[in-house]
Amino acid sequence: MKLLKTIPLAIFIAINLVVIVAMNFCAYTSCLPPQDVPQWSYFGLMFPVFLASNAFFVIFWLIFKWKWVLLPLLGMALCANSVRAYFPVNIPSEPPAGSMKVLSYNVEAFGKDKSDNWEENSIMQYLLRSGADVICLQEAMKAVVDKAIDSISVIYPYHHYELETDNYIACFSKFPIESVTRINYPTTTNHSYAYEMLVGKDTMLVINNHLESYRLSTADRNDYKSIIKNYKHPEKNDSESKYLSLTEKITTHDSIRGMQVDSVAAFVAKNRGKYIVLCGDLNSTPVSYIHHRLMDELDDAYTCSGNGPGISFDDGGMFFRIDHILVSPNIKAYGAKVDSSIKDSDHYPIYCFIKLE
Repeated sequence: MKLLKTIPLAIFIAINLVVIVAMNFCAYTSCLPPQDVPQWSYFGLMFPVFLASNAFFVIFWLIFKWKWVLLPLLGMALCANSVRAYFPVNIPSEPPAGSMKVLSYNVEAFGKDKSDNWEENSIMQYLLRSGADVICLQEAMKAVVDKAIDSISVIYPYHHYELETDNYIACFSKFPIESVTRINYPTTTNHSYAYEMLVGKDTMLVINNHLESYRLSTADRNDYKSIIKNYKHPEKNDSESKYLSLTEKITTHDSIRGMQVDSVAAFVAKNRGKYIVLCGDLNSTPVSYIHHRLMDELDDAYTCSGNGPGISFDDGGMFFRIDHILVSPNIKAYGAKVDSSIKDSDHYPIYCFIKLE
């Protein structure tokens, strides 16, 4: 209470209001197509910073002036969908009998050592022991898959893989793959494939995606960390020029990814009514146009059944959930999780259990 007597209450209220406005601005501008308004496309990346700041004010007001706790709570209520998408809280429930496990994983060429000895590769062994019924991979090193395909086929007799530069985008399935469709969109190295699978008497459409990345170099990521660390003293790191350089790269690739997801969303809409599972490395957070666009037709399995932020990308001082599993409304998701127990890629695998309804 002494703190509030020393510094006028109005100052804390004003700061909290600024945080609330910034948080909601990030939430709602992320719904805008980046190809149309690229200058606003990256604000969704800042959402967790303002969400955390607002959560701090919840604790602050509870300690010092509990009646004002309604202010940050109201701020979060105004963007409740984004708050829940970024930090869901769900009561855990066991998947029912007959559920299927779907796993998506950007394996970064099967680990940073780039060894093609698949028998000693921890990522390949993790996949073979995963118990998943359907596995979708991105950046799967060609040499590893080619050498391991006989062993993979014992567990996953149905598979499809296509090259993205030197790596495959791949799907391994316990269910027959009846057809494969490539979704066309502007790209040089990224792809989306739809696999029509026969699950008992039903047909399920699995869409594996690897959308445009930010293509940030190690130097770019170091600049990012430097900007965050020295944001109060920009003269130490020439943060303005670094900021401009980073935002130019981010907005360029956001715009490409925006056009890509429009094509994917159109494909999903065309197949409305089918059992659809869409997964992969979308290179976008839960508070982004890409995620928002896909949620027009699908539900986020992690939002519906996961807990916490579920960071799936952890590299170079950047921590985001950019790997996702989304399902059509006629599929129920259970136990979605980002598995941080394996650290050999710059991504963590994400999985969930699904039940066709």
